[in-house]
Amino acid sequence: MIFLFPSKGSPSSLVAGYWYQSWQSSTPPSGINLGVCFSGYIAISDVLANCVNIKSNLPGKKYLSFGGGNAAGLWTLTALTSLTSGINANQLAGWDGIVYDIEEGDAGLSSAFASSFAAAKAKGLAVLVTVSHSQPYGITDAASLMTSFFSNANIDYLSPQLYTTGAESGNDYTAVGTTWASYASSKSKIIPSVVLGSRDFSTASTYFSQFGITLAGFVQWSQGN
Repeated sequence: MIFLFPSKGSPSSLVAGYWYQSWQSSTPPSGINLGVCFSGYIAISDVLANCVNIKSNLPGKKYLSFGGGNAAGLWTLTALTSLTSGINANQLAGWDGIVYDIEEGDAGLSSAFASSFAAAKAKGLAVLVTVSHSQPYGITDAASLMTSFFSNANIDYLSPQLYTTGAESGNDYTAVGTTWASYASSKSKIIPSVVLGSRDFSTASTYFSQFGITLAGFVQWSQGN
């Protein structure tokens, strides 16, 4: 499969990302230039154990994902502080970037996230933050957390997930708490996570353009073509 991009961008200037799910074999579509190993875990030891053998299969820039919508991916101060310590100890050396998949967790973590993003950037890692739809669904101060993300210059990419199950026939623009219009204030580039990049990116670009947002690419969830 060759991804088709709208006229406002080209394959060389736009991010074509891919969520490589660690629990199954996968063949990323052609044109992918950013590969993310996703395991759903948050502890560095668990993430590396699931992703170390997948790294060579990731196309383009190679990112490690932490967190997810499950018990193993719950964001707490202890979990986040441990991750930041691991970053500072060079445990992610050799990777190009880090993904913070923020869906469920405790309130009051904005400062701890900011410190972790800064630590990652100091180690030469690109930072991608992805959230469930327009904001994390399982964090009580999600709206204020998103406001802190929008103003954080250490976040390279912000990726709202335009799906719930990952099997949708098109983009789901459900927004709860945080509006899509508020994404226009983000200092980071917006690259939504979609089910199928070749099918869903153009329509997402049109949708977000009404808010003055030019998408910088996408990350595909569906495995393979």
